[in-house]
Amino acid sequence: MICYTRNFEDVILQRVFADVARGCYLDVGASVPVGDSNTYALYQKGWRGVAMEPLPYEHLWKQFRPEDLLLSAAAGERNGKLTLQVFDHAQQHSSASIDTLTHLRRNNLLPSRSIEVPMLTLDGVIADHASGRDIHLLSIDVEGMEYQALKGLDLRKHRPWVVVLEAVLPGCNVPTHQDWEPLLLGADYSMIYFDGVNRFYLARERADLARHFALPPNVWDGFTMAHQLELEAEVSRLRSELSAMKPR
Repeated sequence: MICYTRNFEDVILQRVFADVARGCYLDVGASVPVGDSNTYALYQKGWRGVAMEPLPYEHLWKQFRPEDLLLSAAAGERNGKLTLQVFDHAQQHSSASIDTLTHLRRNNLLPSRSIEVPMLTLDGVIADHASGRDIHLLSIDVEGMEYQALKGLDLRKHRPWVVVLEAVLPGCNVPTHQDWEPLLLGADYSMIYFDGVNRFYLARERADLARHFALPPNVWDGFTMAHQLELEAEVSRLRSELSAMKPR
């Protein structure tokens, strides 16, 4: 098992979905396709799905995940337009949330520019691009816009098996789930695991998966960090070069 995420989110998800060979995900606020992606390990396993990311990363997705569908849009309560505040020095913080932007300003982080991006409801995205498919995983990382994203999704009609959302303010452990969590609890989802950054929710009809959340990522998961493999490959390359330089 390879881990591509900083907080081991994809270790938990690979454990939970170990028996699902070709699942489907909806990755909202997907950012870049590989590094720190909750869904890249599943893509490597054979899963395919829909990613939503309003920042211009299309070239990276075409290169590294050509079989996923990337929608260059934000998720919201209705279809329309959204003015996104972009932080060029820390693009993962880009947001339209007043609370998030206020928090960042208090920490001396100011947006570089604003851009207007399309906004789509998750109901519409599923209807247009995943109709009739089981959504095994809904991953949401939208820098304070979780409520708006969830308001655009009928969780009684569409039943992702697992929903994972970033649940703290950027760069700290201040919780942000209070406003949006009732939308999940009221739709018969239970909060099953908190990793310090993300809250994981399980659909009531998938309660059999709860056993996979009993422990945090640990040695028995047998995972290796992706950056460790990259370093090992680099060491091997350098050793080969050094060996070739030795006199014979």
